[in-house]
Amino acid sequence: MSATRLEPVDDEPEVEIGAPLPATAYTVLGVLSVLDEELSAAEIKVRCDYTLRWFYWSPAISHIRRELRRLRDLGLVTEREVTIGKVRRSTLYQATDRGEEVLRQWVSSPSVDEPVMLKNPALLRIYLGRFTDPYKLVKVLDDRLEQLEEQIKDLVWGKRRSHELGLDEEERIQYGNAIGDYLLRAAHFEYGNVRQLRDRIADHDPDHPELKVTRPKGSLRRRLRQHDEQPEDLPDQ
Repeated sequence: MSATRLEPVDDEPEVEIGAPLPATAYTVLGVLSVLDEELSAAEIKVRCDYTLRWFYWSPAISHIRRELRRLRDLGLVTEREVTIGKVRRSTLYQATDRGEEVLRQWVSSPSVDEPVMLKNPALLRIYLGRFTDPYKLVKVLDDRLEQLEEQIKDLVWGKRRSHELGLDEEERIQYGNAIGDYLLRAAHFEYGNVRQLRDRIADHDPDHPELKVTRPKGSLRRRLRQHDEQPEDLPDQ
């Protein structure tokens, strides 16, 4: 698909819609555009921490500031300074119509050249598990389970907070809400998978039986049927 060139406005440089920008630039444009907000770099960082980090990444605030300067110079965002209190000042940014058009073009473009990258340090250690002891691998997976528990709590809290702010009724972020539901299901699914993997490794560690899942045997016993007649011995051949 060929890029569409926008004519410069005043002293703004020409911008090619569809010309590549860094992923962080599109991320920043997206955060500003989803709810049509005017935000500071710190506020963009907070929104990334609460949303994008669960399925993409949350850029460092230094990267966000660098991309805001790039987007400003390209005429894709505007900036203005505001006074907070008596002394403190802050710079706020807002996506322009040109910026939203660049974002729209990127979102609509094919992503066949953007492979999904999975990097899971815990699973890599399990894959190379023969170079260590099973109980150490169990500890790796126990730590991952704790991370997932916190992730699930954060996602549940985020959904509740979104409802309190009335964001779950916003048509503009219906896709974001759908992603939130997807991420919560995925976290529960991964928790079950990791738990099963952890228990399997623990069951194969004879030196650390305390890691295994155990329960009292209770009164349940298996009682085989007793036959009235015992089978006769077969004669020797």
